[in-house]
Amino acid sequence: MYEIKEINDKNIWENFILNHSETNTSPATFIQSWNWGEFLKLQKQKIYRLGIYENQQLIGLALGTKILAKRGKYIHFRHGPVIDWENQKLVEFTIENLRNLAKKESVWFVRISPLIKHDQLPSALEIQSRPSQMHDVDAEETWVLGLDKNEEELLAQMRKNTRYNIRKAQNMDIEIIKTIDVEMLKEFWPIYQDTVKRQRWTAYNYELIKNEFQVFTRDNQDLLILARYNNEYIAGALFNYYNGQSVYRHSGSLTKYRDIPASYLIQWEAIRESLRRGMRKHNLWGVPLNSNNELDINHPWSGLGLFKVGFGGHAEKWIHARDIPASPLSRLTYFYERFERIRRGYK
Repeated sequence: MYEIKEINDKNIWENFILNHSETNTSPATFIQSWNWGEFLKLQKQKIYRLGIYENQQLIGLALGTKILAKRGKYIHFRHGPVIDWENQKLVEFTIENLRNLAKKESVWFVRISPLIKHDQLPSALEIQSRPSQMHDVDAEETWVLGLDKNEEELLAQMRKNTRYNIRKAQNMDIEIIKTIDVEMLKEFWPIYQDTVKRQRWTAYNYELIKNEFQVFTRDNQDLLILARYNNEYIAGALFNYYNGQSVYRHSGSLTKYRDIPASYLIQWEAIRESLRRGMRKHNLWGVPLNSNNELDINHPWSGLGLFKVGFGGHAEKWIHARDIPASPLSRLTYFYERFERIRRGYK
């Protein structure tokens, strides 16, 4: 018999994730970690830490947050729930209880984006939910570098241009700084803002990045890497280290120094750090892929994608986020997000 109960113990939560075997149907990332929940609370968001039990034994987790946006009210379980998605009865139980939670919390639907291989959508989930109209909700198309090789082997499998830029940067007077000092984010912030303006990205605010960094550095799970040249910080990136995987999070470089390949050197130093920490893979996060799981050169993000793919590795593609309706009002969000996605030029 299944049941869902709230979990209030960090050790219970983390022990499940860290002892949970990573399978094709249910890996766990930092977005389902205890610390991500702590970060959400700093953002004044209501969170749900749910444990799914079978005969008193913990068999799944789901970390969610309540979203009250102009486009609609819903509960979002990013990269979750973390369950055995091949167990149809468990899937049906989970969907039913998440829908009941939405009704109890007076929201329109539940959005989930579990890490299920894109071609392995469970039939129960397909029947009882619909595809989200948001574009790439949680880096569902990623580029991952396996870390089962040594440094020389990793360099050898990179694109020639990437390898050249790393070596060029190593021969320049570029200083690499690795830090968990939150005050150093003040050096990163102008770099990030410059990049946002140049790339026309939707920016995160400083407090959000600062809160995320503070929470994860408590457990040595975040690292800021900066590049300094001519006594000026010219590039930087934040990386997360959790559950055997390092993740490329926030980054930037100064337009003034765009001919200096500092970002290549930062990424290489991050990979080397992942090897030192015993990570199994380095996740370069979202890339736009075509139907052949290759870089989509016609996508608005193709430039950044080309940078990431150059480090070698392979694509990992997960199912698109699914919405579980709990109210007829969920259709309003569906049509609003569909309009916005098309307006912005995404497929």
